[in-house]
Amino acid sequence: MGQYNTNEICQLCGVSRKQLRYYEERGILSAVPRQGGNNYRTYTPEHIYEIVAAKALRNIDMSLAEMKNVIYGRHLSSIQSSLQQQLNSARENLEASLQRYEQSAIVYAKLAEALSCLKLHHSGVDSSFSMEVVDFPRQDVVSLSYSATFEDEGCLDVEYLPQIQKLTQEVNALSFGALLYTTYDHFDSQACLFNHQVHGYKIAVPVLDQKKPCAHYDTIPAFRGVSTIHIGSPKEKRLYNTYMALLHWAKEQNYRLENWSVEEWLISPMITNNKDFWVVRIIIPFKS
Repeated sequence: MGQYNTNEICQLCGVSRKQLRYYEERGILSAVPRQGGNNYRTYTPEHIYEIVAAKALRNIDMSLAEMKNVIYGRHLSSIQSSLQQQLNSARENLEASLQRYEQSAIVYAKLAEALSCLKLHHSGVDSSFSMEVVDFPRQDVVSLSYSATFEDEGCLDVEYLPQIQKLTQEVNALSFGALLYTTYDHFDSQACLFNHQVHGYKIAVPVLDQKKPCAHYDTIPAFRGVSTIHIGSPKEKRLYNTYMALLHWAKEQNYRLENWSVEEWLISPMITNNKDFWVVRIIIPFKS
């Protein structure tokens, strides 16, 4: 009574030999005596308390160092401190998970909207989409800047896609297909003209936070503006024609617009290579 061999302690405590050895090697168990004749390990009721405690603390994701501090704590203050640290960590993890869920829900809602637009477009009922006034929320992003013509004949954006994808893996990014382009000075909104010269672009992906170090954090400010949907390839003046329709509609409504835009790719090359399924929301801000 009061002594257990390895098989007995494993069966009693519901642990494997590997797990038991791990606890012993990491100092979670107090010294395990050996029998003189065969050098077999002999466990005591004290080890049972330690194993039970370790399994319970492991269930709340406590680190080994914190486990030892609690199991072998000699002062109430040290035990309380370790438990409080774990509680704080659990709260932070929960808040981060909730934030990620909320952001993911937004992305999936946009994806569902895009799929509805695709179904409507490919049904042949109506190939055009309404123009409307929308509010664009502030977006914290990682972004890369480059310059090209509006049609980007050199397809420079293709080279930036893998780079922005790599950035999303280095930061806490909301990367599932969420892709934003910001255009600068490619068009004159009052004259409804494009000059087809080289101007600035930014390719960006939204981020949940900026806790991880990165030199490419950026912000797209919140604004109100006019918007419409474009479906399919942006090339061969297709996206240009959608912009022109939006600019002319805004002018008819006497809206004064800025000469930059945000293209929110609801279904982007980061989701599918099928250009027929690309869905872009164009938003041009009101002049401030």
